[in-house]
Amino acid sequence: MATALKTGRPIGDNLLHTVIRVDYTELIAAATTQTIALVTLPSNAVIVADWLDIVEVFTDAGSISALAVEVGSTGDPNSLQTSTELLSGPPSTGRVRTDGVKETGDGLAVKALFTATGANLGDGAATDVDAGSLDVHILYRVV
Repeated sequence: MATALKTGRPIGDNLLHTVIRVDYTELIAAATTQTIALVTLPSNAVIVADWLDIVEVFTDAGSISALAVEVGSTGDPNSLQTSTELLSGPPSTGRVRTDGVKETGDGLAVKALFTATGANLGDGAATDVDAGSLDVHILYRVV
């Protein structure tokens, strides 16, 4: 599960904003891919918008040459955010991608899929990534 659910505050008429932070220390899989559960939305939730904010730039001085993230659900792992490169992509912190409505569902389980190139993300207990964190923002209505 992601490190922390930072906010879940109402905005206007049934509009909710959820922010989930994923820290590099969570990327420990002894594999080149790892799925992290972010949040399960309530019944009748409709995603209005979603975006990624890089809080700390991802770095790796080891063998990982590329690190990408996709955000979606079990049925469609990139339904909300298509592949976004984290190591060589964004040069600094800040918003890197914004997408609109793409998926709805009762109790939609939103997940992030991280994919490394060149080496495993970790050894199963510790990460091989040196630094980085990102916030996944989801703006949704409950109808």
